[in-house]
This record gives sequence, C-alpha cells and structure tokens, in this order.
Amino acid sequence: MIYLKNQSGYALAIIILIIALVSVNSSIASVKHGDLPQRVRAALSNHFNNHFSVSSSKNGIVTIKGTVNRLYDKYRIFDIAEKVRGVKGIRDYVEVNTRQVPDDIIKANFLEDLKLESSILEPNRIKVAVSNGVIELRGTVSYPKERLLAETVASWQKGALGVVNNIKVLSLQAAESNKNMKILLGDVLKDKFPLQRKDIYFSVHNGIVKIEGHTN
Repeated sequence: MIYLKNQSGYALAIIILIIALVSVNSSIASVKHGDLPQRVRAALSNHFNNHFSVSSSKNGIVTIKGTVNRLYDKYRIFDIAEKVRGVKGIRDYVEVNTRQVPDDIIKANFLEDLKLESSILEPNRIKVAVSNGVIELRGTVSYPKERLLAETVASWQKGALGVVNNIKVLSLQAAESNKNMKILLGDVLKDKFPLQRKDIYFSVHNGIVKIEGHTN
C-alpha cells in the first residue's frame, strides 16, 4: 500500500482511481454487449429446438431471425427475449412457416376455440374477420385479460399469419353493471326455465340484453 502525504498526491490518487473505475466499467459494458446475443439464444433454447440467428447493437437492440410453425411461437419468442437482461428492443425478422388454410376455416376454428375459453365471459361479443391469414378481432370485452386471451387464441390457429386486435375493453363501471345483470338473468332462467336453460344463450352489453336459443 502506498501512502501519499500531500494534497496533490491525494488528488493524483483520486484521478487514477476514477480512471481505473471507468476502465473497469467500460470493460464490463463491453462484455455485457458481447454476451447479449448468446444470452438471448440460451433463453430461447430453453423453449425451442429451432435455430435462431441473434445479433445485437451497442444500445441493446436485438435482431432475431428464423422460422416457426405457429404465430403463437413467434409471440413467445419476443416475450422470452424481452425478459433477458440488457435487451432494450427487438427487431422482428421471424417468419411463420405454417401450412396454408382457407380464411373461412381459420375463422370457424377460432370461434370454436373461443367458446372453450371459460375465462372469456361473453365470447359472442367478439367479432372476427380473416383476410389472407391475418385475423382481425373486434367487439368488446369486460376485462383486459379477455382481450389478451382472445389474441392468444387467434395466434394458436393453423394458417394464422398475423393478428390485429381492435377489441375494446369496457369501463369498469359498465363491465360490473353488465356482469350483475347477467347473473340476475341467469338466476331467472334457472328458476323459470330449468329444463331449457342449457338451450338458451344471452349476452348483456351496455344494459341491452340479447337472447338466443330455443324452448320446447
């Protein structure tokens, strides 16, 4: 250990220490930048067998290239990559290599799968159109999680190449009002039409009730 006895000596020591710290930090930053593509590839390899080309810029923008079989997998790639420490943004060059499916089949499959999602309270309020493999979602839902889940269901579909999510989320007040009315109507149907209640479907939107089905 070297002791400096005068003020100029202390100043010189501080300057040397600052220079050393800056050099160490620069070296660490350089290592982190160089390791970023490798860390992203490692994260992806935990979920995919596919080979992806990954590169990054000094500002943490990652470029990912490759192919996947489903649109859902493409979404997962970005969800995984953005959680890697140091990633500031992602450039999308991932292609969906799915077999071609007619638009009307994609639509029919989506609507069928949508009905199976119990977390979506009123699937009939969601409207869908498909053009050249791109699924457009419209309509309203009561909660944000329903909007995200509808988009996820769309991304599962074979032949889907993209999703445009234009679903609107109702205000909390409107959602709760509709929910309460739906519960009330369900109790009425259960009491007055116990045998036919499974054949009667209804939805509530902004206080307006839509009833479908049949009775004996």
